[in-house]
Amino acid sequence: MAAKRSRPTKRELEEDQFVEWMVQASDYVKERGRAFAVGAAAIVVIILTVNYVQASRDTTRSEAAALLGEALIADQGGQGEQTIRLGEQLLNDYGGTTASAHGMIMLGNRYFNLGRYAEAEKLYQAYLSDYGDVDVLAFAAWRGIAACHEAREQYEEAAAKYTEYASLHADNMAASIALMDAARCYGVIGDTQRQRELLKRVTRDFASSPASVRATQELELL
Repeated sequence: MAAKRSRPTKRELEEDQFVEWMVQASDYVKERGRAFAVGAAAIVVIILTVNYVQASRDTTRSEAAALLGEALIADQGGQGEQTIRLGEQLLNDYGGTTASAHGMIMLGNRYFNLGRYAEAEKLYQAYLSDYGDVDVLAFAAWRGIAACHEAREQYEEAAAKYTEYASLHADNMAASIALMDAARCYGVIGDTQRQRELLKRVTRDFASSPASVRATQELELL
């Protein structure tokens, strides 16, 4: 599952600013090289430093991606302890990388499956705070937070979280799924009025979606 970062991290911004400064310094030295006794040597040092920073950044991202791959393989193989160890290493050693963003959701899901809801919710929330709310994993993070409420039998809180996502992302097809989840939560606590309202909202706002068909069926049963 590839996710596209919506905004650079603080670390990446700092690296970009450093590289930009080095490039500007290089231009400055080139323009005034004759004024410096070691102008040529300074240019070489600056160029080598810029290349080193870029190579280090690429190496870090490659290492992070490789570690994420190991963690995903362990997760698919049912190796829970190994998945958690690799996931925590990924977040600790490569925070701010795209791979770390994926790892945050993966580790949150693993914690959730183990009943460690507080830790899972913390990771889901951290994902939204650190990586924004517009990429492909954002819905997974929102849904994860709501699922943690469900797991604690806090169905109204879960329904509110699902509904909030749907309201903020009305043009996203995932909103129809969120509304179905919210309706299900209200159904669990016997609030058929709100359940019916949300199901009707799905059929009205997402008439062409698969969720609409299911919502219609569920309305017929109420």
